[in-house]
Formats: sequence, C-alpha cells, structure tokens
Amino acid sequence: MNALFIGPYRQNDEWGLASRRYIKAIATAVPNISIRPIYLSSNILPELDDEFIKYEHTHYDHYDIVYQKALPHCFVPQTMTKRNVGIFAWHTNNISRSNSIYTLNHMSEICVSSNQEARSLKLSGVTAPIRIISQPLDVADIRLSQEAPASTAFGFDPMIERSFKFYTIVDYVQSHNLLDIVLAFNLAFRDIDNVSLIIHAQKPGLSSTECHKKISEDIQHLKQKMNIGPRPKKEVLITQNLPDNGLMLMHKACDCYVSTPLGSSFCRRTAEALCLGKTPIVTDHTGMTDYINNENGFLIKSQKTPVLVSEKTLSNEFDIYNANEYWYQPNIYSLIEHMQNVYTMYRKNKDKLIQKRQLGINMLDTFSYENIGKKICN
Repeated sequence: MNALFIGPYRQNDEWGLASRRYIKAIATAVPNISIRPIYLSSNILPELDDEFIKYEHTHYDHYDIVYQKALPHCFVPQTMTKRNVGIFAWHTNNISRSNSIYTLNHMSEICVSSNQEARSLKLSGVTAPIRIISQPLDVADIRLSQEAPASTAFGFDPMIERSFKFYTIVDYVQSHNLLDIVLAFNLAFRDIDNVSLIIHAQKPGLSSTECHKKISEDIQHLKQKMNIGPRPKKEVLITQNLPDNGLMLMHKACDCYVSTPLGSSFCRRTAEALCLGKTPIVTDHTGMTDYINNENGFLIKSQKTPVLVSEKTLSNEFDIYNANEYWYQPNIYSLIEHMQNVYTMYRKNKDKLIQKRQLGINMLDTFSYENIGKKICN
C-alpha cells in the first residue's frame, strides 16, 4: 500500500511537530509513504531530519490513501484514491454554521484525537465517518525522562526547590487561560504552605523579554484586583524558548501539572505530564478527558460559555472561532479544591499519590508510534 501525507510538517510549531509525529506513526504501518508540505504560518523549521527529506523525495505512480493534516477549510475533498482522510484538531464546539461542514462530509473519513471533538462534529452535522485516534508521542524520549533522576537544571532558588511545585506550559493566549491558574493558586494556599507555581509561557509575536514583561504586569494587575494584601512571591515565570528536552527537564523538576484551557483537543504537554507521573489537573469537557480521569489525575468542573474571541488567530481567517460556537470556562473553586487536594495528598497520603502517578505512567505505550500507526492505517 502507498500513502501520501500532506501537512505542515516543515513548520517550527505545534502544527509542524504534530505532523512529523503523525508521519512517523503512519510509516510504522505503511513503509511506502510520500510526504508533501503545506504552510499555515511563516514559522519554518530551520532544518528537516533526513528521514523526512527521504519521504519528500519519494514518489509513487498511485496512492491508495491520502492523509491531509490541516484545518478543515484547507482539505481537498475529492482525490483519485480509495481513501481520503482528513486529520485535524478542534478546540471549540458547534461548527454547524461553518462552510467547512460541506468539505468534511465529502472526505472518506475524518480523524480527530478525542471523543469530545467527535461528538461536537456529529452534533454540527458531519455525516462522514469519524475515527477517534490519539496523537502520537515520542515514547522513547519520555521513557528516558521517566528513568532519569529528578532535575535541578532550572536552578530554582532554595525556597522554590524545596517546595511542592505546581506547573504549566502554555501559550499566553485567551484559550489557554493562564490567569485562572494564577488566581486559583493564590486563593488555594496560605503563606505558610510550602508550594510554588512554575509557569512556562510564550506569546506569539513577542520576544522573551516582551512576553515576560507583559505576563508579569498582567499577574500583578490580577493580584491588585484580588485585594488580599501582599503575598510571598511563589511564582516563577519562564519565557525563554526551551527545546523539547528542556521542557522534559521541566516536567521532571516539578510535581503537579495544571492545564485550564477553555477548549482543547489532545494537548501534548498534558499527555507527557501524565506519562511522567505528574497527576494533571485539567478542565473537563475537553479532549484531555480521553486519557485523564479522577483516578490518574483531577478533572475541573466547567461551565458552557460562548466563544468570544479577544485576539486574532489563524482560525479567525475562516468562519470559525465565533460566538456561534462554545467552549467551557473552568470553575475556579473546583480548580482550587483539586490543587489543595493534591497538596494534602502529598503531605499526608503519599501512597495514594504514588498510586495515581503510576496509573498515569502506565499509559505511556498507548501513545507510541506503533500503536497510533496501526489505528490510523487500519
């Protein structure tokens, strides 16, 4: 069988990384694979690995299956192949008024990474077959991190180093909802509690210095609005661009991952945290609940709310991400409760915390290239 993959694998961003990992997964099941790039941004990878260069230079007389990884509006619905598969991630609900429904219904099948996305598409009027297939992870890298000792590579000051470290890795954009984490952290704990919050955040279009200034100012403004007096500084803000191995070190150096998006598909960083035993606290009604539950992590209650966009993204160029759609606002008190619970567990019931962590670690092989490749090529 010959396969053609079309996607933004040359981009130096999450779109590009997800595409490269899908290619690796597909190649484990279909060695005869050829790839062609599309570009959804100008952020291009400086250098492409030889493996992908080889696939780019490979041509076949015919293709039995075509995989298109893009936004639905970019899909080509008719191709001269037996199977024409659209792969994409969706963070909101109800796209029934989008013109993309027509395109989706003329694909052979659709692949999304969560039940939440599949339900949303069906309710929006998508009648094409929908398959739920998780995004792949680099299991070998995560396993190396599992076996490595806890890292002190970040050089936290001694007070932070000795604390129980909540942490998050986000883009500083509306949908990632960082300030809710900061608010909950400051309300959940007293000055004497030995906790800290480590934030890795970047904002598209801003330098590291500009990003640090912007987020620091917004956090300070939030604390002023809280009006609860001065607090010891227990947040650490990191805005430098860290490579994947640097972010793996961050996972290892911290204790409990927190992710509070208004909408989310798979969320690679959360899955990595789970497999490293970091008992993620995440918003319910998101794609993350396909692999996180209250046994291996903590689910934040949330409330349905219209999508009111406060900043422009690529998706705004199309007829999506508007108030006809909805996502879920995390309940701040549910988040506070979970942060307090995991810290109490750490102090008073470490056996239970270790058990929760192990359930997450045991999930790792679920996301391997081989397992995802079998599913997506079946």
